[in-house]
Amino acid sequence: MKSTTLFKCLFVIFLFTCQAHFAQIKIGAKAGYSVGKINDTSDNIYTQDYTSSSGVDIGVLIEFPISDLFSLQTEFIYTERGGKRTGLQPIPTAALEDLGSVDQLNYLLSLQGKPPVNDQNPLYAEFINTSELNYLEIPILGKLGWGDTWRFYVEAGPYMGFLLSSDQITSGESTIYTDGAARDPLFVINPLHNPADPSTGPLWVPLPPQNFDAKTDTKDELNTWIVGFHAGAGLIRKIAEKHELFLGFRGSWGYTTIQKDEVFGESHIGGLVFSLGYAFTLCC
Repeated sequence: MKSTTLFKCLFVIFLFTCQAHFAQIKIGAKAGYSVGKINDTSDNIYTQDYTSSSGVDIGVLIEFPISDLFSLQTEFIYTERGGKRTGLQPIPTAALEDLGSVDQLNYLLSLQGKPPVNDQNPLYAEFINTSELNYLEIPILGKLGWGDTWRFYVEAGPYMGFLLSSDQITSGESTIYTDGAARDPLFVINPLHNPADPSTGPLWVPLPPQNFDAKTDTKDELNTWIVGFHAGAGLIRKIAEKHELFLGFRGSWGYTTIQKDEVFGESHIGGLVFSLGYAFTLCC
């Protein structure tokens, strides 16, 4: 809440500062390639081993020059973030519905002398798990630039991100394990077992491999707003009196965590963006 209030104050100051320089305002559009990643330093079992994922970064910008060297810029950017995890990983309790009720599953485990399943003590399986997060980001950047026809710039400032959608996409087929080392498969009662007929097999048998192909909407599990920081640099080429093209590189880091429930981690979302854009000066 404090970070949201600070951002609102900075935005108000930004607007008042820029009113006197309306005659030099620039508007533009940009599109780029984004490489996003989910980072978690808490060693949470649900957020370990995520690798980077790629996406698009598209938006519009408004720039208010304050002097020949310094300007303020705000943007409205649609950006794709996320990450990918492959291999043995925990299964959230809510995702076990296809195996029956969790109470029934825990009853079977109790008959085998095993502890009940919950989000702190999950089952495990080997599958591909991709997190796709789409945000509307609104940064306020301070921008320093040098040059005329060719102009080099650096920029930095805070941003707020509004979560537009969030999907967890899983795929693959795997045995289910009760431990994180894949040594103890999940056993269930053999429906064909007949004590009088040994050919029907033992009472307890491993659960056959399960299919994990699914797409789950996880938006309700994540915070709607995040706050972070952008920093970058680029090169501007003036192509006419009021027209310019620019090529930029930017890194971003989310200060606030994306999860509502700390049981599922304390992850920060970040990314690198390479973008190409165009800007037009409204008045000279």
